[in-house]
Amino acid sequence: MAEFSIGCETSGLMCAAFSPEEDTLFEKTGAAVLKRLRKTRNPADLLEAVRSAHKEFDRAFATAPTDAKNAVACRAGCDACCHVPVGVQAHEVLIAAHYVQTRFSPVELDEVIAKAEAHRAAFTGRSNAEQTALKTPCVLLRAGSCSIYEARPEACRSHHSNNADACRTNLQLEREDIDVYIPGVRGRMFAVMLAIDQAVVEAGYDGQAYDFGSALHEALTNSLCAVRWVQRQPAFPESCREASDTDDEDSGVMHAEGYFQ
Repeated sequence: MAEFSIGCETSGLMCAAFSPEEDTLFEKTGAAVLKRLRKTRNPADLLEAVRSAHKEFDRAFATAPTDAKNAVACRAGCDACCHVPVGVQAHEVLIAAHYVQTRFSPVELDEVIAKAEAHRAAFTGRSNAEQTALKTPCVLLRAGSCSIYEARPEACRSHHSNNADACRTNLQLEREDIDVYIPGVRGRMFAVMLAIDQAVVEAGYDGQAYDFGSALHEALTNSLCAVRWVQRQPAFPESCREASDTDDEDSGVMHAEGYFQ
């Protein structure tokens, strides 16, 4: 297994060295998603074309080494990873927003919008380090569990830990002093995540990284977000972008690179 390293950004084609098997997974997944997007003629079906690719996470996990799968300590109720900033692509936000709008009651929807509004106000103008220090729970966290588990972001699907107590320690320290990652699972999950995101960008859609809570608030209160995404425009305003530790305006943006041709 080759070493897998992650760059500063939570989204984008990160500094990843995949094993040959993971590289094949990346190529096959990305090619399939890109083909599906290019064949989709009805704009209303575009997000479903992306959402259907999420089953590849389950397949990738199922075929991971047995020892790696057995090392996973994640269980319902261990929610340390739900108290850190989550960078996402626009399609992930729109998939989550659709789930909330179609599955939640009017009262529950209003509660999520209020939480997302507060989250956005707290995060706006803050650096990634400042946002992390807030330890703000995800606006969709309910009694220690994800309330949109079927439609959760790709970063959440990709994350697995070998020690829930260590996750809580890292959260309190506001840095990852303890390595909780599982190489046999991590590389496979990231291969799928990056493949989906890169395929979406190759098809011409928004490649900007956004803060999940802030963008979710925009998506739930502005129906034009989905319209802009379908039209291959930036789906969300600058105030929803993922915080960057650099002054590079291109930081956190994925670009078409000719993959999966």
